[in-house]
Amino acid sequence: MRFSFPLTAVAFLLMQSAASAIHEEDAGVLDFLVSTSGHSVTQFVDASLEGSIVTTDVHSGSSSSCFIANRAVEDGTLMWRRNVCSTTGGENIHDIATTTDNVYTIDNDGSVRAWTKETGHLIWDARVQPSTSPKVWSYTKQGMQFVVAASKEEVSIFHAESGKLFDDKINVAKAVGSAKAGESLAWLAAVPDTADSGKILSILSFVKEDGTSSRMNMVELEIGNDAIVSHKSLGHAKGEIIASSVKLQKVDNSWQAVAVTTDGNLVYFGVEGSNFSKTFSASQLMPEWEIVSAVRSTKVPSTISVQSGDQSALFSVDDSGGLTPFEIEGASLTAMTQCYEANIDIGLTADSLRVYRDEKPLTLEGDLFVPDGDVIEQLSIVSCSTDKASALLSTASGTTTMLGFDLKGSSVDVKIGWSTEEGLGSISSAVMLDASHLGSDDLVEEETAVVNKLSLSSRLSSQLSSILSLGGNGNSRRDHTFGFVKVAALLSQKTDRIWGLNTSGEDRGKVRWSLDLLKSAEWHTMVHGTTNSNSAVHGINGGTHSREILVLSASKGSVEWKCIDGTTGAVNAQDSVSISSPVLQVIPMYGGADGCRQASLLLHDDKTLTAVPSDSSTMALVGEQLRKSPNGLFTHFVDKEASRVVSYQVIEGSNNGLGSIQVGQATFAGETIVKVGYPIRDEIVQSMSSVLGDDSLLLKYINPHIAVVVTMSDADEQTPTEIATTIQKQDTKKKGRKPAGAGNAAEQIAPASVPNMFINVVDTVSGRVLHRAGHSNADPSREVTTLISENWIVYSFVNSVTRRTELGVLTLHEGMIDKKGMTMFSSPQQTTTFSSFDARESKPVVLAKLYIYPNAITALGATATRGGISNRKILIASTDGRVTAIDRSMIETRRPMGEAKETEKKEGLVPYRELIPEVSLFALSYNQTVESPSSIVSTYASLESQSLVMAFGGPDLFFTRTSPSRGFDLLPDTFSRILVFIVTIGLIVVLFVVKNMGSKKALKQGWV
Repeated sequence: MRFSFPLTAVAFLLMQSAASAIHEEDAGVLDFLVSTSGHSVTQFVDASLEGSIVTTDVHSGSSSSCFIANRAVEDGTLMWRRNVCSTTGGENIHDIATTTDNVYTIDNDGSVRAWTKETGHLIWDARVQPSTSPKVWSYTKQGMQFVVAASKEEVSIFHAESGKLFDDKINVAKAVGSAKAGESLAWLAAVPDTADSGKILSILSFVKEDGTSSRMNMVELEIGNDAIVSHKSLGHAKGEIIASSVKLQKVDNSWQAVAVTTDGNLVYFGVEGSNFSKTFSASQLMPEWEIVSAVRSTKVPSTISVQSGDQSALFSVDDSGGLTPFEIEGASLTAMTQCYEANIDIGLTADSLRVYRDEKPLTLEGDLFVPDGDVIEQLSIVSCSTDKASALLSTASGTTTMLGFDLKGSSVDVKIGWSTEEGLGSISSAVMLDASHLGSDDLVEEETAVVNKLSLSSRLSSQLSSILSLGGNGNSRRDHTFGFVKVAALLSQKTDRIWGLNTSGEDRGKVRWSLDLLKSAEWHTMVHGTTNSNSAVHGINGGTHSREILVLSASKGSVEWKCIDGTTGAVNAQDSVSISSPVLQVIPMYGGADGCRQASLLLHDDKTLTAVPSDSSTMALVGEQLRKSPNGLFTHFVDKEASRVVSYQVIEGSNNGLGSIQVGQATFAGETIVKVGYPIRDEIVQSMSSVLGDDSLLLKYINPHIAVVVTMSDADEQTPTEIATTIQKQDTKKKGRKPAGAGNAAEQIAPASVPNMFINVVDTVSGRVLHRAGHSNADPSREVTTLISENWIVYSFVNSVTRRTELGVLTLHEGMIDKKGMTMFSSPQQTTTFSSFDARESKPVVLAKLYIYPNAITALGATATRGGISNRKILIASTDGRVTAIDRSMIETRRPMGEAKETEKKEGLVPYRELIPEVSLFALSYNQTVESPSSIVSTYASLESQSLVMAFGGPDLFFTRTSPSRGFDLLPDTFSRILVFIVTIGLIVVLFVVKNMGSKKALKQGWV
């Protein structure tokens, strides 16, 4: 066969088109990626590089974030993002300094790094002393740029371009003294002199273990002379000062410091040029305030920003430290910045935006911007000219907005350039809500309605509508019909906010609604579903089709609750209840008859229970739940301080109240609880057994009350038992001659062989440990992940010796039925009841295997489908930025150690290999980078083949739709309905033409 050269060349070029996904046409159609700056709250802004801004959440102090980011000024596009911390886990702290072209960072592990501001490339890195309060500054002296890194009692100076250490390190302990027992030296605040002097004014303090300052010192460093020029001790103000709250503020020509005390007062004292110390109570600052919760520095001379709970205000400062509310034209401002070229002041009140010139307000036109009462974290000028200005506004809830100002005489045209929700990078929990079948019942979806929607006539009608609309609304209608329209309710503990996110349609990945929660709350949680479905046979099935979510915000002495529609964000009811002691556990309930059908029970430290909402309808619901649970209603509490799991039974108390009694306890003495994992609440288990290759049945152990409690101990403090020593001696005993100079290896067990991490399978009803497995050399500084799906328990950890990520798998079984054990004439003897308190029946048979994964794992999950018929895949998020779906057969606990038998081959079992290969085709995120998500949730659609997956908890949020067993009941989104329609019409036309031609031919043959 011969081909022409042009045709072959064209075919070859077409084959070279790069694919950006497994199926390129599906990229960005079935998924979306929301990339944030990673630092949630923006407190530091540098706009010295034209066209972009560098941001982070460092604000004259420490931070719990590790990220710095660069965004485009024009549209807010994320240009780059870097994790500047060298360690994972624990409380990471970093500080930042910038020059015109570079960014310099330091973390609490002592890593000093230099980055290019435009591209985020690493220039150099160095090491200094680790510190809990690291500081870094940049300065210029005699035309040369230097970087100063301070940690504990050392100050290190580096050349900014090369990172070379300049002279010797300066030891400040010689000037301020040594730390006493229970104290540590910490750098609280520091500012470099703006002049070309090389001087740095800093405040050091000896900080106690509770985080309060005990002795404060002001130190002035002059770089270049390798010495401390001056030092003086600061007078300690009344009250215990919170060390992390100290800020430096320049007033006229003197530096003054401001801080918050443990009793909620504001302390203001002079550190240079003036000596004074004043204390202000919260009510002195604002009559309605109770405590001062935070203080922030501002770029406005002679002002400070003070916060009380979810309110903030701006105060002006005089030379003697007097504070008065900052007002212009009678308006109290919460934040302000200035554009000097245009001679305007941009300010914010609690409910409006203001622009002033010579303290006179200008008329605002254009976009109406309202801060909506949120606390302003930062208001910074990005660009400034004689007739235009732009400012970046960030709030405590994570919203960052670019505002543009076009000056026109006495008026200002305001434009909102772009806005991002940086708080989406700190999501702590998520609930997937169905917005497809809004007409069906909330508690139990009507089966007849679903059947009608999935019937042949309904599908044909949907396809015809899509063809007639030429694809205009076809996808939207199909998404509703097949249950693809979901709204993700996302909660952030860090920013005290909850969002509703669209996951389908043209608005996928866009915020549908948001709701601010109580800023002063100790914790927030979302309650959805119930403890256990009354009709549940396989699994927990504790979820409901309800759109209602109960959001709880706990404070000292009360719990504020909001009952919201998770698909729209509408608040149906809200109130607060008083509590007598801290909340230990939240028990979900559903079925109330009044304003809020979603309810909950709160278990307190004094063993009492409180119903939320606290009305008669909720109490009636609880009573009905107790009556429908003849074996009792149980809950538990994980006490990490005492390393124990305590089980309780809910009982009816006196005066129609509720109480609890302890029924069990699992104690892990000498160990620390590092992780607790629970079964997937709304998981459907299709079959209670697995069919083996020889036609026998392996019964699954399904217990909805189990939990995986991961504990760790210090291996150095453990001593091998007598039994372990005996086994070790027997294993290491040699019959041959011992080499000369060799010692007896059997005298003691090597410390590395002593387990330091334990996987405990606990029944939370009885408090009994059902199974316990140990692992050696687990790295306590790295994250441990867990997953419970059906009868599978999957967990991962990092081995500190081999530096490998190990993936452990446990499968729980009740037993086995031979292929001839269940026939027409015989049946196995099995009990029809199950009790967590029966030690003989509740303990499972456990199979285990250990695998190695190529990258560190940050989160584990499992796909969910409507009926549990499709293959269930394990979802793995790893540090290389991938979200991967692997088949369970790859980590099967029954993979043979040797060659597979014929019966094992029938099941698809392959010989055991430690390493799990990382195949790019298995990556759900294809070429997208999803950085370090901490959680993966999955929900189902109305079609069995489809599973909806969301990864969150890191700086990126990723959502996709996948088919674990391929799309056997759905046409792909790229299927050309118009082409099929044209081909069908063409076939019909050809059929009629051919039929007409045949009739004519037959007629002619008849006349012959």
